[in-house]
Amino acid sequence: MSPMIPFDPALLSRPGWIFDCDGTLAASMWIHHRSWTHIVSKQLGRPFDFPWHLFCSMGGMSAVDTCKRLKADYGFDLNVEQLLADGHEFLEEHLAKDVTARHEVVAVVHHVRGLGHKTAVASAGRRDHVHTTLKRIDITHLFDAVITAEDAPRSKPHPDLFLAAADRLGLKPADCVVIEDSPRGKEAADAAGMPCILVEPA
Repeated sequence: MSPMIPFDPALLSRPGWIFDCDGTLAASMWIHHRSWTHIVSKQLGRPFDFPWHLFCSMGGMSAVDTCKRLKADYGFDLNVEQLLADGHEFLEEHLAKDVTARHEVVAVVHHVRGLGHKTAVASAGRRDHVHTTLKRIDITHLFDAVITAEDAPRSKPHPDLFLAAADRLGLKPADCVVIEDSPRGKEAADAAGMPCILVEPA
């Protein structure tokens, strides 16, 4: 068993554990970064260097909100539907073959399940992309629920995804712990009333 990320052992008294997917359970943020760089460059008709720190700060945003942010920061007027189509094609190819697990986070999943706790994934990603990622790193069976963008009206930093996960687990928000890799994810956990363990994105 791989060593776990450090966290306050007092949190182990809580019976619900909710994990973000991209960058947290899976080392996949770099693939999403490549995807956005590729599809924005394609639509602009010229290379676009999407700063890594900016991309990671936008983790948990919906595609629509990401486009709004790019318009605000760079003045880009992007076709969201075309971006989604191009991004889907790129991600379907690369998520299925290039994603690796973050073993120090997956070790936490195994540990808390061994204690009899319930586990869920709560991701702002599309359902098909999230399931492709979980399948690729062979951990789908470790979760009692998988919540994605289609299951909540608002993305992070709103609490909707985490509240939906707690509801699916049959637990109160105060009984759940969140593990996230983005500041927006932590904001969402705080808004849901759940303690958050923040890890560096990967």
